[in-house]
Amino acid sequence: MAESIVQVTEGSGKKLHTISYTVGANTVEDEVVVPGPNYSATYNLPGNGTAIAVANDHTLCLNAGASLKVRVHRIRVEQNANATTGAAAVFQLLRTITGAPTGGTAITPASFDTSDAAAGAAGRSLPTVKGTESTILAQFVVVMRQTVAAAGAQVDDAWEWTEWGHGKPLIVPAGTTNGLVIKCLSAIAGATVNTIMEFTETAF
Repeated sequence: MAESIVQVTEGSGKKLHTISYTVGANTVEDEVVVPGPNYSATYNLPGNGTAIAVANDHTLCLNAGASLKVRVHRIRVEQNANATTGAAAVFQLLRTITGAPTGGTAITPASFDTSDAAAGAAGRSLPTVKGTESTILAQFVVVMRQTVAAAGAQVDDAWEWTEWGHGKPLIVPAGTTNGLVIKCLSAIAGATVNTIMEFTETAF
C-alpha cells in the first residue's frame, strides 16, 4: 500500500488546522480533527441479583424493538450472592430468533442521558418461555465463591466483553423476536449474578 496525494486548491475564507510534512517530493497537509462527544442515545440493561440455581436458564435477555437495530458495546457478568458450594459456572452468549421471551421479570433499559427517548429494545430475566436459541457468540466460565474472604485476600471472578475498536459491535437486527441472551449452563445453588448489557440503537 503506497502513500498518495490529492491536490486541493487553496482559496479565501476560514482556515483549517493542518500539520505539514513531505511525502516524496510533495508537501502535504494532514488535517487536525478533534472528535466531538458521541451523540447516540445509550442505554444500560441491568440484570441484578439473578439466581443461577437452574441449569440452562436465560439470566438476561435483550430484544430489539420493532424498527431500530441494537448495537451492544459492553457486557459484564459478575457474582453477587455466595454459592452454597463454590463451583465453576459455564455461561454462553447467544443470539435468539423467531420468538420473543415471555414471563420472568421484565427489565426496562436505563438511559445514560435522561433527555433521550426511551429505548425501543426490551429486557427480561429468567423468562418462562425463552426466545429460540441460535448462534453461540461466546462461551465462558465464572468461578463462583462460597464465602467472602478477609479484605484484600480475594479477587472475585467475572467476565466482561467490550467492543473492539477496529470492528463492529454486536448488532441485533430490528424486530422484537431478535435478541441476545446470557445463558447459564450450570446449576449453582445459592449464587446470584449481576449482568449488564450497554447498547445504542440506530436505523442503519
